[in-house]
Amino acid sequence: MTRVTDSTRDELLGALGEHIISVFPRLQREVTLPHTGLTHVTPAEADVLRAVLLEPGSSVTQIARSIGQQRSNTSTRIANLVEGGLVEKRVEPGDGREVRVYPTMEAHHNLDGFRGVWSGVLAEASTASDEELAVAAKVLGEMSDGLAKWRAAFRAD
Repeated sequence: MTRVTDSTRDELLGALGEHIISVFPRLQREVTLPHTGLTHVTPAEADVLRAVLLEPGSSVTQIARSIGQQRSNTSTRIANLVEGGLVEKRVEPGDGREVRVYPTMEAHHNLDGFRGVWSGVLAEASTASDEELAVAAKVLGEMSDGLAKWRAAFRAD
């Protein structure tokens, strides 16, 4: 097995980050376009919905912090997502003022549908083998889980 030096590892992680950033806008664009049977949203609503899917039960303030939006803008976007049937707001028991936001079954259905759309986009852009894709998915999933700790810091009130 080849040993990777720290500088090589840093270069590989940096390159991976650069590639993620270059792919993300193309994939996010698909969420904003009409697809039969799927609910499209604006890019800002997609940010909110992604935050809610990652951290169900977050408050509006926590969601706004995690995505770098103003609370008032986040509230408006949540209202649009509620109207679209993608999220629901619930009042916390014992404190009638604390509202939490949860994804609906429709949001999960939508995500599954967009995974199919994204699969089609990425299939056209990659010749990677199934084994290579499995490794890439595992590594990116691990990174996503690791970054959840970073997101949790923004959830603190």
